[in-house]
Amino acid sequence: MKKWLILLFLISMTQLTGAAMENKIKFDDETYHLSNPESKTKNYNYYLKDENIENWHTRINIQNLPDKTNATEAAAEFAHLIQSEHPGASVLVYPDAGMVGYLLSANNCYEYNTIFFYKGKKGLDRFDYSRRFYDSENGDHAGARKSAVEFAEKYNKKYMEMVNKTAPKYKID
Repeated sequence: MKKWLILLFLISMTQLTGAAMENKIKFDDETYHLSNPESKTKNYNYYLKDENIENWHTRINIQNLPDKTNATEAAAEFAHLIQSEHPGASVLVYPDAGMVGYLLSANNCYEYNTIFFYKGKKGLDRFDYSRRFYDSENGDHAGARKSAVEFAEKYNKKYMEMVNKTAPKYKID
């Protein structure tokens, strides 16, 4: 009887562990910590230590898109969405790779993003690396834009390659 109880316990623990997201992600020699492990929408945010949803400089977001199956189409649709919701955003689409890179203006910052759509356990998963350039840290909004553009010009290829390599390790149940 004890063996059956132990076996049932191990099976239930395996199922619980399989459904949870990783608590930490190592990316670009930094450790990002999961901020919302109980997400009902399967949309998970990771921040560096001492950063959160209201105050962050870099973030990783992993989201499941169960109704999507084609990474090329998902990338094109997402790029169109960014352009329609954020006029003036700079968007680069790499449809064959299922990737989108973009810069956009937010209230008090400019934001750089690299997004990769890839086959998940159900539908597609989306891995997003974001970096913010705050007005207050760059003189003003024009300074934040300049910093974001310089960052994108210098590091876009690096982060696209890193996202492409890292993302498939993280599949959402």
